[in-house]
Amino acid sequence: MGRYVPALCFLNLGLLISSTACLYLGSILINIYLLPSLDLLTSNFATVPYLILAIGGLLLVCSIIGIIAAVVKSRVALIIYAVLLGAIFTLQLASIFTSMELRNDLERRVIFNTSPNMHEDLKHYWDDETVRTKWDTLQRDFQCCGAFNLRTGFQDWSRLGNYQQIRRGVPDSCCLVEEEGGCGNTEEIFSDPLAYEKINIHGCMAIMKNRLLRDVYPVLLTYIGCAVVLALITILAMVLAAAYVAAITRKSNQEKDGMGMYQVPGGHLG
Repeated sequence: MGRYVPALCFLNLGLLISSTACLYLGSILINIYLLPSLDLLTSNFATVPYLILAIGGLLLVCSIIGIIAAVVKSRVALIIYAVLLGAIFTLQLASIFTSMELRNDLERRVIFNTSPNMHEDLKHYWDDETVRTKWDTLQRDFQCCGAFNLRTGFQDWSRLGNYQQIRRGVPDSCCLVEEEGGCGNTEEIFSDPLAYEKINIHGCMAIMKNRLLRDVYPVLLTYIGCAVVLALITILAMVLAAAYVAAITRKSNQEKDGMGMYQVPGGHLG
């Protein structure tokens, strides 16, 4: 049984390191690239980073449990550890397939051209706090205005005003410098030839397309490869944990019989 402890500790050390990498990657995709804000294009934009975060968090807890369980030789803790690894493996498979789907979506690039859901979301900007917060964050962080197209993205807000029969300009988050009273809160901004001096004029999807293809696309390729390796390590750790539980159980049964590792031939006869 002595070979199980160092093997499990070594594997769990690798899982522990991998968990911090997953937590870091997930937080980057959520807080820096704001992928969940693009869930209107495809739900995978939100699913992938949250799956990576979930895998990182569970691996962190599970690897610590695994090291402790191996050292103290706790049969119950090892069973819990193996069950957790099974759940994590399922999440890893889901993250691999959804990452592949998102990578294919980015590769085709069609999701950046047009999306009825995106314009539908814009319609609720002025009356839905959640939608307003999401678009303000996108427009401030990526220095954009509106949904699609370079140079004319801000015109999306004009079409929104026509739909709602309410004449408004662009949100303050479109301004180059946000100030009290706004920089383009009247409809005149849409016909102003110098609008680019007051507001960001490029659509957010046009700006984000280049950034996502340049940064996120290769990261997804790398993650898919690493996730496959990590899934194999997870399966190996789960098999070792199950074998260790069987070894502990076998030794316990032998000790109960009072015969140690070996039994005298015919010891149970007569």
